[in-house]
Amino acid sequence: MKTKLFLVSGWAFGEAALAGVAEALASEFDVTRLAAEDALPSGKLAEMLPSDQPCVLVGWSLGGMLALEAAEHLAEGSMLVLIGSTAKFTGGDETPHGVPVAEVRSMSISFRRQPQETLANFLRQSALPHEPLAVANQPDADQDDCPKLLEGLKYLRDADLRDAADRVGVATLILHGADDRVISPAASADLSRRISGSRLKTIDDVGHDLPVRNPQWIVSNLLEFWKNDVARPDAG
Repeated sequence: MKTKLFLVSGWAFGEAALAGVAEALASEFDVTRLAAEDALPSGKLAEMLPSDQPCVLVGWSLGGMLALEAAEHLAEGSMLVLIGSTAKFTGGDETPHGVPVAEVRSMSISFRRQPQETLANFLRQSALPHEPLAVANQPDADQDDCPKLLEGLKYLRDADLRDAADRVGVATLILHGADDRVISPAASADLSRRISGSRLKTIDDVGHDLPVRNPQWIVSNLLEFWKNDVARPDAG
């Protein structure tokens, strides 16, 4: 029986943005893709995790924060993968790498007033230093998606998962684009310091859209870590 693997997308990207990663892992794992906005309700992601067997939980950006929040429910022998993510999105004295709270509030206001333009600007910023890549079935600013996307922005503004990061007890791989303009690579360095025994890897010339831009790099690092550090008979 294949090990279950859960993939949770970043804000406003949707589960389809993880297709490249999911398809490359399908021969090795039983893969489930989730949009971050659909995993937002409190406890929903934790409820999906098997309590009696190891699994792999992969979260990107907002999805990584949700994965970090759910990590305490992972069974022994599981693996956590955080991509372009952070324990605290907003900045402060103890999180200088974070985004200013005022900037997140401004984005929420802008999204309410000009949702299409705000989404387009975010996708451009996520793609830097490159042009955005097309993603099928991406959330848009229609009446169904708007409330969920606003909830995601609220979570990014308010969530503080530093204590959760300190408590992570499973093998953890942290991946980040070195040119990420949405979540600073310093946020992943902070995660790596907090999560005991974690491994941090960065890739040059890639920004926040890492799972879309270079899914194979994620896949190769994930499989290497799983086979050599987690799933081998003498691991742990």
